[in-house]
Amino acid sequence: MENCLQHIVLYVLLLANVITGKSSPTEITSHVWTPRGGAENYYGIEATIDVYGFNLQPGQLSAAGIWILNKGDGKPSSASGFQVGWSVNFPRFYKDSHTHFYTSWTSGGSPAKGCSDMICPGFQKTSSSIAPGSIINPVSDIRGRKSYITIRVFKDKSSGDWHVHYGLNGGIKPVGYFPKSLIPGLIDRKVEISFGGYVSHQKPQPSPPMGSGYAPASGNAASFKNIKLIDANGNAHLVNTNLPFRVDPKRCYPISYIDSARFFYGGSGCAD
Repeated sequence: MENCLQHIVLYVLLLANVITGKSSPTEITSHVWTPRGGAENYYGIEATIDVYGFNLQPGQLSAAGIWILNKGDGKPSSASGFQVGWSVNFPRFYKDSHTHFYTSWTSGGSPAKGCSDMICPGFQKTSSSIAPGSIINPVSDIRGRKSYITIRVFKDKSSGDWHVHYGLNGGIKPVGYFPKSLIPGLIDRKVEISFGGYVSHQKPQPSPPMGSGYAPASGNAASFKNIKLIDANGNAHLVNTNLPFRVDPKRCYPISYIDSARFFYGGSGCAD
């Protein structure tokens, strides 16, 4: 998108040997973190994410979710992976300003080798009640009830497919999966798992709100909670150790440290 500015607030976890199951420490960006009980390799993540809605202007996007990515040689053209979460993207994608359950994937970074939701073949839906692209209702009210989605993404040990489970304000159920063959760039490669908020806007529009539209210090910020890493056998491990994070730019969208498997993030935006 021309003149499009992007802002991102993410916790980043770099995983090594997630397919081979070799015994090596889990690398987290610039340092090594060995979870309690010894070195483990993780095959997925689960988190409960507050959901909000905004009346965005054309050219604005606000989202939150989980990214599974292999960066290849570092060039955008070689990146492979997928995203799962919620998104308000008006009017470029959804033609409305509702909040949607969102998935997307890319194989090699080319627009011709990727897709969002169920627009084209790729994601294999197995649920009869929920599909990527569905409107999320209700969303949270700053002064009232909070709504949240729980997302569980993990690699099936036997098939190599990436499965997605989803739930709104309660238990989670299978939605479908990204087939192993769909994104070969994730096979036997290092995988970066990121989770947090993301916004973009096309000039001259201002930067949109992220999360709830409030910063962590306000007491009304959006959160990720019950963050769990999933090992090769499907066991979930609460993240009670702080992780490195990437914030661009910090002045617009602050982020808190992880405490008891939870962190707060977001803000109202700022002038670029």
